[in-house]
Amino acid sequence: MTREMASTRTSPLRRRAEAVHAADVALRHLARAGELLDSASDWGRFDLICGGVVSSLIKHRRIDDAEDEFNAARDALRRFASSLSRLEDVDETIDFEIGGLAGAIDIFADNIFADLYVQAKIERARARVDTAIEQVGEIRQALMDV
Repeated sequence: MTREMASTRTSPLRRRAEAVHAADVALRHLARAGELLDSASDWGRFDLICGGVVSSLIKHRRIDDAEDEFNAARDALRRFASSLSRLEDVDETIDFEIGGLAGAIDIFADNIFADLYVQAKIERARARVDTAIEQVGEIRQALMDV
């Protein structure tokens, strides 16, 4: 058997291994984003009850860190998709936008309405992370079962 034939035979196995690795990387980043969103949510609840500027700043720092993890997960999912071409719909479910104007209003206006709005956005982002983790995990498991 020539080297070229052996390379062709292992190619699907190698692609599968690359896809599993990319899924693992994405899952780690998604899990970390989830942890950071949980922390932001905890700070958000504190902010609702008796918080102020400091708790708002900490909450938004956690949100910013979660967004960084989200972006890293998205990059890993793109690598996963290029290995599989089956994951395009998962990439669409991962949308992260909590900060921005809402974050600025929450910090500087610091009122209950801004706090509630940001808290709801955190909860929606956490649900999207959970959905993405579930979808990537299912596809990863299917790859492992082949």
